[in-house]
Amino acid sequence: MKKRGEITVFLSLCLLCVFALLCVMVESARLAGSRYYFQTAAGGALDSLFSQYHRNLWQKYRVLGFSCDSEGEMEEALQTYIEKYLEVDNWYPMELEAVEIRHSGSLADLGGDYLTREILDYMKFGVWDNLEIQPDGGGQFLKDVREASRAGELTDVYDGQEREVRKLEEAVEAITACVENQDKMAAEIADALAADHPDEFRRAGRAFRREAERMNKLTDRFEEQADRLERRLEDTRSALADASSDFQENRAQLFEEQMNPYEAYVGENGNRRREIRQQLADSQSNLALLEQTEAMVDAAETAWEMSRQEAELGAEPEAEWDEPELSLDEAAGLWGRYIHGRIRTETGRRDEEKRGFLDQVKALAQNRLLELVLPAEMQVSSGAFPVETFPSRRIDGSSQTAPNPVERALLHEYCGEFFTHALSTEAKPVQYELEYLLQAEGTDRENLEQTLTQLLLIRQGLNLIHILADPEKRGEARGLAAAITGVTGLAPLVEITACFIMGIWASGEAVMDLRTLLAGGRVPLWKAREDWKLSLDGLLAMGKEKSCPEAEKEAKGFSYETYLKLLLFLTAHQDLQMRMLDLIEMNLRQEEAGFSVEKCVYYVDMCGKARGKHVFFRLPMVESFVGSSGDYPLEAPAVRAY
Repeated sequence: MKKRGEITVFLSLCLLCVFALLCVMVESARLAGSRYYFQTAAGGALDSLFSQYHRNLWQKYRVLGFSCDSEGEMEEALQTYIEKYLEVDNWYPMELEAVEIRHSGSLADLGGDYLTREILDYMKFGVWDNLEIQPDGGGQFLKDVREASRAGELTDVYDGQEREVRKLEEAVEAITACVENQDKMAAEIADALAADHPDEFRRAGRAFRREAERMNKLTDRFEEQADRLERRLEDTRSALADASSDFQENRAQLFEEQMNPYEAYVGENGNRRREIRQQLADSQSNLALLEQTEAMVDAAETAWEMSRQEAELGAEPEAEWDEPELSLDEAAGLWGRYIHGRIRTETGRRDEEKRGFLDQVKALAQNRLLELVLPAEMQVSSGAFPVETFPSRRIDGSSQTAPNPVERALLHEYCGEFFTHALSTEAKPVQYELEYLLQAEGTDRENLEQTLTQLLLIRQGLNLIHILADPEKRGEARGLAAAITGVTGLAPLVEITACFIMGIWASGEAVMDLRTLLAGGRVPLWKAREDWKLSLDGLLAMGKEKSCPEAEKEAKGFSYETYLKLLLFLTAHQDLQMRMLDLIEMNLRQEEAGFSVEKCVYYVDMCGKARGKHVFFRLPMVESFVGSSGDYPLEAPAVRAY
């Protein structure tokens, strides 16, 4: 019987196709697994790399970042970690070709934005008790500090205006004195003419001419000072308009009301300017009148001399003769046309001593603030910052984010927790770190001085707002202003001086506030009447004695550190970020000389490339069936950030 093999061959071919199909399916699944495995290897390598974070950076500042000199060094480390995965004998044979760092970022990139992200991540999940600046109140504190800063600036603006008014009043007083002297000399001229004394007339005439000729210079000085005051007022109006948006409630109106006395003064000054110009014209007319009178006196003297000589010649020798008399009646009649002075000031008795005491308080606050407010036992640190080597000086970059007030409040709390200040007990070569964050100067002394000046401005603004809102204190200021000026006719001048007194009072109270804060006490942000410490008598005593009373350690309000954290709201966000990097690098370099924030990597974007090897496709019958090569490319992008 003849045997046939068609069925066997057919089934064999079918089984071959089925087997090849199964191998293709299994290889396809294995390919997907190899890609996932390689992706896992790349991610695991990045995790291993990021686990090598800088321990001191974390322990001291709770910031994560691993130190690396170059991207090439990172690539070598990643390649080593990935190869550990590829050495395993499994269903995913492959060979690593390359590891490429596509992008990486350090803590110093983007103006320090990455540092802020780390800090906020830490602060948001930290447990914080008894925060004086609650994060959800950051927006209100920001408004309060901006308002206080604007008010403090306007305090200095109004003080400058008052000084311009004072100079203008001095110019008016000089003109008034000159006019009075002219009238006095004119009376002496009249007396000399009435008594027919030409020599006395000429002496008085010379004195009158000197005074009258001074009028041009005095009037020019007045005009120049009046113009300067008007320009100053215009600048103040602009400053007030700019600041109005930062004032809360109706406080902008309080400052606008302080302009009213100046506006009224300038209005009355317009009338006075016309009077002074008329007085200048009168003085010039009087000078012309003096010249005519002098010519008439000279003519009378000449005629008298001629008649005297004739009488002497016509007399008998050695006989008595009647000498003619000199008469200046005609010149006296001409001088009677003299125009008397029109300018008069209505003043009482001034108290210049008290004004001097107030000026002294302002001078103390401006020139001797540090020695005025520091406790006797406190020594100013002599530390110096290596600012020339700081990241903020050598790195260019712009911040791409703007934290909201809640985030800013958290950031400031972090600064208070991890950086020292003037009252910190921790001993460091460079002590005033929070002050550096505010000022960025090269020495502790400079940073402290400028911080106290800025804090004085803030407290001065807050105190002035309190005074302006308190009718009793405003009444006290007006009473002192009336005593100082002695003015009875020019009411706006009293109000202007009252504005000046309120500004100095706010400044003196601010000095007391700083002394309390540096003594370890507390000061409320917004004061009530019972929180006020300095009376007007105490203010005058401060100027007289050139010293500040002893501070009381109040338990109510904010501490010195909290005020510094409030001042940070006025610091540009990028400046704050870069200055924090300055301090972090400076302090870590004390233990690790080569530490650099530029080499502290925050995130890495990498891509691994490998060649995978087929397993099931390598069978001869499958390979001939699918026509596949022995390997295939693999790529595994991965990104990690702290």
